[in-house]
Amino acid sequence: MKTSTTKYLIVAVIWIALWELLAFIIGEELLFASPHTVLIALSRLGITLSFWKTILFSILRILSGFILGYILSVILSVLAYRFSFFDAFIRPAISVIKATPVASFIILALMWAGKNYVPVIICILMVTPVVWSNIRVGLQNVDKGLLAMAQVYGMTGMEKVKHVYLPSLMPYNMAAIGSGLGLCWKAGIAAEVICRALPSIGNSIWETKFYLITDEMFAWTAMVVILSVIFDKLTKMLIEKFSPKKGVAK
Repeated sequence: MKTSTTKYLIVAVIWIALWELLAFIIGEELLFASPHTVLIALSRLGITLSFWKTILFSILRILSGFILGYILSVILSVLAYRFSFFDAFIRPAISVIKATPVASFIILALMWAGKNYVPVIICILMVTPVVWSNIRVGLQNVDKGLLAMAQVYGMTGMEKVKHVYLPSLMPYNMAAIGSGLGLCWKAGIAAEVICRALPSIGNSIWETKFYLITDEMFAWTAMVVILSVIFDKLTKMLIEKFSPKKGVAK
């Protein structure tokens, strides 16, 4: 564990050094802020109440969209697994969502809903195809031998879900959460930038671009990356902690 931590620290230092070198070569803070300048900007923003209020509202929008999209996706994938007609029916819609540019969805959502709800809608749309695909494949690959053994033991439907389906779906679920959360943060912040939800990280990024405050733009972007990593790790830790172990023994 200690060796792994040291390795990641060394990698982080190398990347920061490369960032500093690139900023030095460009030589123009207005175009490309250096790490120490971004750290100063982040410290300056961090002492203000509005900074944390903005972060809180963006977190609530993005996590709300992810949770709603995740629940919807799981329901759709289970229905597609159980009913072949529903699987054929929902596949074109999933394909359309995957193929349509995010900007088009943002503009359409802005026409239908208030600007503060647009990021939530976009997160739902972005996470649905990812989670649906992973859970659907996971359900198809559940060990038929375990299902047969569960039948022999006389397990109820809920016991099969707990002891067979959920453990078997774990790798697919983890992959879906990792990809889905990452997409939610990127698409959600993009939606905030375009629709200028208030208060939001996206609107703050737009303002730094409008007023050419490059160091703060980098600082807000760094916060998005940090938050994305934190919530990805926390979510996976919680799932691993509370997930049932694979097996059919009663």
